[in-house]
Amino acid sequence: MKEKIQQYLEGKLLGKEQQALLDWLREKEHQQVFDSEKARWWKERQLSREGRTSDMGQVRLRERLKEKQQLKRSARLLNWYRYAAIALLVVGLSGAVLVYNKPFNTELQLTQIHTDLGQMSTVILPDGSKIWVNADTKLTYDNQYGIHNRAIQVQGEAYFEVAKNRKNPFIVDLGALKVKVTGTQFGVSNYDDLNEVNVVLEEGSVDIQSASDKFITSLKPEELAVFNKNTNTIQTRKVKPANYTSWKNGILNIFELPLEQLVVKLERRYNQKFEVDPLVKDLPYTFSIEGESLAEVIHLIERISPVKAQQEGNIIKLKYMKH
Repeated sequence: MKEKIQQYLEGKLLGKEQQALLDWLREKEHQQVFDSEKARWWKERQLSREGRTSDMGQVRLRERLKEKQQLKRSARLLNWYRYAAIALLVVGLSGAVLVYNKPFNTELQLTQIHTDLGQMSTVILPDGSKIWVNADTKLTYDNQYGIHNRAIQVQGEAYFEVAKNRKNPFIVDLGALKVKVTGTQFGVSNYDDLNEVNVVLEEGSVDIQSASDKFITSLKPEELAVFNKNTNTIQTRKVKPANYTSWKNGILNIFELPLEQLVVKLERRYNQKFEVDPLVKDLPYTFSIEGESLAEVIHLIERISPVKAQQEGNIIKLKYMKH
């Protein structure tokens, strides 16, 4: 059974075998075996993830530093041409203009970082800013980052620790909104399949702008801005930022979330498809997930609500069941 548990935790156990494991877990005496195996697997996974994340971050950092050094060498070359142009003024103005106007083209290149379902990552940018990237998220920035701009596009969810630079603001493009900062800690959520864009501030201050750079509002620490994509309205309120950013530490906090929205988060975290019975889609849930497996989460949902989980193919169906 330990082998089956490991396969399940790795997302390799499907169909009847997965359903058999879920049924097996309903027996209380089997929970200790599962918990012990899960704790061992989780520890090994965390150590492996830290190693991969560190390696990936270092590789990307070296690549960006190499690009930056190349641009600096090109800039020095351009300055040499300028000095040569000034010197040639003594000989003739036309020659000086010809050298000074020598074309200097840097091809714009984009860097994309994409996390799959069930995956999280950490990225360190060339300016020292650090980003935690949640599952199913795409970050995009160009090779002028840290030189002529600090602009980055986000589709999904990310948390930022931004290096201070008042002369070169950090801009997060969320499509309908932009977030402008000089140095701070904040989180954003901007999934295409959700109706809201969230910005939560933990430290410092941020300005929220429209897509056309028009100022909308500013946030203070422990404030959340919620933008409704359908109505184009934005609301702010006081919150505990950790409730919205704890995912970067492996903790998913759920607060009064309807089941149909809860399963969206579970799909991203565990890379598992769900179908929800309309009779239970509005049931609210409040709990936290840390190192728990999907089987444990489903078991909890079944215990606290009239819901029965059934595996059908690659889909888990959550159905109404009278107790």
